[in-house]
Amino acid sequence: MPRPYLLLIIGLISTSFMLSATAQGGKADAVVEIGPMESGDWKVSYEFAEPQSALAFARSRNDYRSATWTLETEGARFGRAFDFDVIIFDEPAKAVDFSIIPLTSAIEADYTPFVTFSDGGLAIYEGQFSLIPFEDLDAIEALEGDLDNTETGPLAMDVKLTSDKPIIVDGDVHDGALTHRIRGDGTYIYMGDSETQTFDSFAVVLDQGLPDWLQARFDSDLETIFNQLEGLWGFELKEKATILLAYKGTGGQGFSATGGALDNLLMMEVGGSEFSKANFNALSYLQWFFAHEAVHLFQTTGGAEFAGDSDAWIHEGAANTIAYSFVAAQLEGEDREKFLAGVYANAFKECAAALEGGPLKDAAKRDSFSANYSCGDLIAQATDGFLKRKTLYEFWNRLLQNAVSLDQPRVNESLYFTTMQLFGATRANRNKIRAIVEEELDDPAEALADMLESAGLEPEFDGKGNLVKMNWPVYAAE
Repeated sequence: MPRPYLLLIIGLISTSFMLSATAQGGKADAVVEIGPMESGDWKVSYEFAEPQSALAFARSRNDYRSATWTLETEGARFGRAFDFDVIIFDEPAKAVDFSIIPLTSAIEADYTPFVTFSDGGLAIYEGQFSLIPFEDLDAIEALEGDLDNTETGPLAMDVKLTSDKPIIVDGDVHDGALTHRIRGDGTYIYMGDSETQTFDSFAVVLDQGLPDWLQARFDSDLETIFNQLEGLWGFELKEKATILLAYKGTGGQGFSATGGALDNLLMMEVGGSEFSKANFNALSYLQWFFAHEAVHLFQTTGGAEFAGDSDAWIHEGAANTIAYSFVAAQLEGEDREKFLAGVYANAFKECAAALEGGPLKDAAKRDSFSANYSCGDLIAQATDGFLKRKTLYEFWNRLLQNAVSLDQPRVNESLYFTTMQLFGATRANRNKIRAIVEEELDDPAEALADMLESAGLEPEFDGKGNLVKMNWPVYAAE
């Protein structure tokens, strides 16, 4: 029986900063011109409408720029300070230049800066160039490492790019040159010879190096996933999804996938030796991966946004539950039971181990971001169990409605528990989950088992404490 649950996947969703007024249109506060040089490195040149004194990169979660970005402007300093990548000018300035080595490897809990396609294409994440202005370095220090503490959003920035290959962004094709306004967290800009293929529920730029067996069934598998999700959520996406799928080849062992959702774009990378020929392991893995990422599009419908890392368990956990349910619905009888038993035995074990280090809300700070998937998945199952007359999808629809009614439409912990209460979950029910999220537990495994038991999921364990069976729901659209 396949064991796709042993693989670590990093799925991302867009978390938007509050934008300045000009970010929605009009004149840009900054222009960044990017492009390759003969050396293979890229030139990144910023020009600002007004002189700048101090700037922090809006996406500074990982310290990769110190090894890949080189400052080429005198009178400026660049480096890592107070958990941010920063640019500090000796005197206010209106320009700064860098030479960068394009980072093409995945980075934890963030979007891959440059995604290579096996057919020669390249996708560039424009959000990596976004900057937030500050008066000085002291103002950056005052953030205490959390950009949610800033009162201003990123500069309204245009990205300029020239290429001898077609450029695709927001589903549109541009020849030769592009100027594109970064909105929210930004999107991916594709350069290459692949054409956009359009289907009923999505449009896709497909790496032409994908194995034939995967290319042959890609559209039908994705259509099934979107049709199922539309039926279960009870609505269709207002805008057709756009998917960029890059193939990394068969060089690595097994199979791997990373992906991110940005508004209505899904950026996906897959690769590994298991993709060389059709097999159940690779197929169920991809179905889970595609479904998980597609769920994020539904989770942000109507303008809803997600809060920071401390609340990632909310969306990542539910996406896992729904995606595994989709894969399970394709199976029957003993195969379905074995699949779900394997999935949740691993989730329980991983979650309990992560909680040994502290509460779930701090998992990302402990470099245990994957706990948001495993623990969040179990919490989503428990939420479904506590709400006797509502499904997980009905809960999420109300959660999104509540979010978009707020001035800052963020789906966070407070809103999650409020929505549970509105749907009839008792204080005792909510506290079972709250303990997992907020408290340092003496016995995490016991607390998890208690939560699942209280939710009516009837967990069963073997003599070594491994979860072997549970009353998990398997949804299927009618």
